[in-house]
Amino acid sequence: MTVAHMFIVALLYIALFFIAAMYNHIKGRKDLFINSAFVFFIYVISHLGTTLWLSSLSFEQVLPVHYLFYAAGTGILALGLFIINQENLRKIMLITISLLAFEALIGYAVHIDRNVVALNGAATPNIEGSTKWLLWDLRNFLSQFTTFTVFLAIILPSIYQVSKDTQNTDAFEIMEDVEAYMAQLKASKSKERASIFLEATIQNLFEPKNTLRDRLITSIGITLLNEAIKECCYEPKRKKPIGSFGRFVYWLRS
Repeated sequence: MTVAHMFIVALLYIALFFIAAMYNHIKGRKDLFINSAFVFFIYVISHLGTTLWLSSLSFEQVLPVHYLFYAAGTGILALGLFIINQENLRKIMLITISLLAFEALIGYAVHIDRNVVALNGAATPNIEGSTKWLLWDLRNFLSQFTTFTVFLAIILPSIYQVSKDTQNTDAFEIMEDVEAYMAQLKASKSKERASIFLEATIQNLFEPKNTLRDRLITSIGITLLNEAIKECCYEPKRKKPIGSFGRFVYWLRS
């Protein structure tokens, strides 16, 4: 990919992250808006650093700092996303942070390979493009793939879960909706587990909530209801059961 192409691709990524941030803001998704705004900021800083600094350096000057610059940016992005999401780390975010951390390590390894010692056993560091090998390709592939997972992580909302503060009557209506949704599902282990969770929910949910004991029992009932919801992939606006791909996306959001 030429420098001009890389410049255009970087601008497209920045535009996508900006649109994602605005979409999350409009939808009132505070957690996703914070994530997308942070990602947008990091990508803008990285692009400005490339345009105003790295692009002005000669090959001899840019080689010692190029991979360190991007590895540092990737590491900061991974650390920032972890700090923002540590209390509610969804699967897609955990995967993304792990890939970003791995990409940062690979970027640092390429820096060592080109500036310190060749990691493929060559006699001298692999400075020239003609000595390019698997490590470089892995770093380039990860750079593109993690950008895709970052985008998914900031646009996929969390799965639906019932708030612990929900009133018993409202929770009962939700439970009835979950039961109606489950009735459409084919027999499976997930449906069986969801049914068991709902049975346990009924036994624990409907307490007056006047005492500490009542509130704790109600909390247990709502927890069990949420487990049933996760097992059957229920969401209020979903009318029909989802397939294997839908379940995979649901798992990523959980």
